[in-house]
Amino acid sequence: MAEAIRELDVRRDPDWLDREEYPFVSNYWRTPGGRMHYIDEGEGEPVVMVHGVPSWSFGYRKLIRRLAPRFRCVAMDHLGFGLSDKPPHWEYRPEALAANVAALVDGLGLERVTLVVHDWGGPLGLAYAIERPERVARLVLLNTWMWSSAGDARHELAARGLASPVYGLLEDRFNFTARAFIPQLMDERARLTHEAHLQYLWPLRERDDRRGCWSLIRSMMHSGEWLNELWARRERLAGIPATIVWGLRDRAFTRADLERWRGVFSDAEVHALRRVGHFPQEELEGAWWDRLGAFSSRARGAAV
Repeated sequence: MAEAIRELDVRRDPDWLDREEYPFVSNYWRTPGGRMHYIDEGEGEPVVMVHGVPSWSFGYRKLIRRLAPRFRCVAMDHLGFGLSDKPPHWEYRPEALAANVAALVDGLGLERVTLVVHDWGGPLGLAYAIERPERVARLVLLNTWMWSSAGDARHELAARGLASPVYGLLEDRFNFTARAFIPQLMDERARLTHEAHLQYLWPLRERDDRRGCWSLIRSMMHSGEWLNELWARRERLAGIPATIVWGLRDRAFTRADLERWRGVFSDAEVHALRRVGHFPQEELEGAWWDRLGAFSSRARGAAV
């Protein structure tokens, strides 16, 4: 279990950090593997945001700026990502990362949480909702999954490729996932500036800093049992009001994956967006999120 000790940042910001784009106070949470960075902005009902690969809390900056006047926004960087420690000898198993998410939410005493998850943040965050559904008021799913690749030819092929030595070499030598996947998985109309892209590249610029990212990528192939256990308990999520924001231009998760989630949340508010790719939180401007029932005072709208 992570220790319930909060530390405000007393260190100098890294030279590469753009505080104009990311103007949030840094906090740190002690875990068995090292210090986990998180931000805690605004007041009101809590919105907890869980990132995937190769992102960090920077990816939620537009959403945080939009919501902080009305909500308490908490977004962590998993160990091995962003401004968190990157211990070289820690075992970056998804179960351990999920335990850190749960320890932070419980340690901060958050209740009636709106849980926002993306990519690998799906299983890492939804594991908390499965264990403590009474503490989760709403779910917001952004191009994510929570099942093993076994039995799905497309996902099996992708998982084998990502776990291969060739991909490992590309990641080790060139920071390939952050360098290539982020722009490639976005819709071509998305405006990822060079400056914003650098904020994804710099946390993983050193080869030793990429161990956590590479380990989590490989886990798609090697964590099938854990993922299957989560998926087998998906009925514990079905009663939680859910909003799904899905970029249809995503090359990683397709409409078939969206339909799988529809089967879990039969009355979900669904936004299937034709001109958005894998990163809705990066591709959509802050004002867009006001239309979601999860973040507005109006009743949840019908699926679209």
